Amino acid sequence: MMNEPAPDFTPRTAPVDQRETQMSRRRLLGGAGTALGVGAFALLLDSARAQPRMAEFDIAGEALEPAVRIPPPTTTTTTTTLPPTPSGQIMFPIVVGPDDFCWVSDSFGDCRGVACSRLHEGVDIMADLGLPIRAPVSGRLTKRYVDYGASSGAGNGWTLVNDDGSITYKFFHMDRHEEGLEVDDEVEAGQIIGYVGNTGTSGVSSGTNHHLHFEYRPDNDATDSFDYLERDPNVSFEGE
Repeated sequence: MMNEPAPDFTPRTAPVDQRETQMSRRRLLGGAGTALGVGAFALLLDSARAQPRMAEFDIAGEALEPAVRIPPPTTTTTTTTLPPTPSGQIMFPIVVGPDDFCWVSDSFGDCRGVACSRLHEGVDIMADLGLPIRAPVSGRLTKRYVDYGASSGAGNGWTLVNDDGSITYKFFHMDRHEEGLEVDDEVEAGQIIGYVGNTGTSGVSSGTNHHLHFEYRPDNDATDSFDYLERDPNVSFEGE
């Protein structure tokens, strides 16, 4: 076979003047597009500036008030108080006149005994020898304490339980009991049950340590009565 000449693969190009015309058209369209884009953006920006800001107006177009900071709610702490007596206070257990001496020591919980072997379960009411001691509530005398020296501890005294049995009262170191009273006797609030003295362990250190050891025991649990004793105007209280 005879060799045939190879095909001509030379690329075809548009004439020079035709290419320049196409490029000119592209430049014109591109410039117009850019101009339109900038113009549209400027128009949109002007329109946005003319609108009210959402932070200043609500949906109805009315101006909003500045936000008010609401403080967090406060927490109320409730406290538990002792079971109240009918009057809300404990009747002062000693009858004190304007010329009598009487001073209440806030001694509940103080150390007692050798090396603090026990704690004081009442308050000590220092008073003149022989001042009358009264029942702060109506109730029943359930125990009678009799003095037989320092080893008797309480000396002369009583245990009194109120009418419903919820509170027990104890009276120690009395000079003597009120005559005629016995265990299981019912007494009225304010009734005289004995007299201030210095019996039992009270008289060990001093012969003039006249006082009433007074215990207040809701549910028979020794409780500090200092803050709940009636503030008799003839009586002084420690720290007041």
